[in-house]
Amino acid sequence: MKRFSVILLLLFTAMGEMTPDQSSSKATQLIRVSYGLKDNYEFLRILNSTISNRGTEDQKKYFKRCVQHHIESEILHLQMDLGNSYAELRRTQGLLIQLYIHVLEDEIEELEIELGRLARLANGKEKTETKLYLRLGYREIAVAKQKLIIGKNIRPYLYLMKLQELAYSLKSLKQAEKYIVLLGLLHDSVDEFDKESRSFEAMVNEVIRIIVSDKEKYLRLLYDSHFDSYGTLNYYEQIWKQPDLHELATGIPNFDPAYFRNPEEAKIPTFK
Repeated sequence: MKRFSVILLLLFTAMGEMTPDQSSSKATQLIRVSYGLKDNYEFLRILNSTISNRGTEDQKKYFKRCVQHHIESEILHLQMDLGNSYAELRRTQGLLIQLYIHVLEDEIEELEIELGRLARLANGKEKTETKLYLRLGYREIAVAKQKLIIGKNIRPYLYLMKLQELAYSLKSLKQAEKYIVLLGLLHDSVDEFDKESRSFEAMVNEVIRIIVSDKEKYLRLLYDSHFDSYGTLNYYEQIWKQPDLHELATGIPNFDPAYFRNPEEAKIPTFK
């Protein structure tokens, strides 16, 4: 409701001295950009816990770049520079597609290895839920693979549709992480798992209580599976607090070229 009120205020301000046709066009632009920014925030939110808990240095660098472009599109939106805001919004989505694919391919490989390790650990010592958790874990990974393939093969310019499929894939992997943690509590622990402990807080306590080896790994998987950040690390919030938007003027090879809000800035020579 608060965001909608801000949109209306911006809309009425922008339409103050326009003809009816101009006002209609401006309103359409404003609504399109506003909804696009909301979508981008959601795609960043879904990715944030994975990057915060388990991201590589490259993934963190690429994620920061995506958030920086998102912040830039928010600034342009507030300044009612809707054309450039939309261009930045699309640029953010293009970068997010690259990053999602990178993260998904790494996560699928890592989680499959982890499930295989736990399956070998449980061999000959199966408990009532072992086969169920293994089956559900592999099922979620299979769904993630399918959605990744669909996302890759959607037409290149349909950014939103591609991101929706890729985000679904990552959500499936987060579900797989829940089953990996449950299998770890059953077969990679020093004591019996309290099977009544199914709330998030109770699961955290059980990991701390009975898992000795790789305790932090399991906690990171558990927090990520609940779209949360382990400890105090929330990379998205850190970037918002210190966005370093000047970094956009320096390109990231094979990911994102240099960006200048004013194209004339790119022509100004710099001296050291």
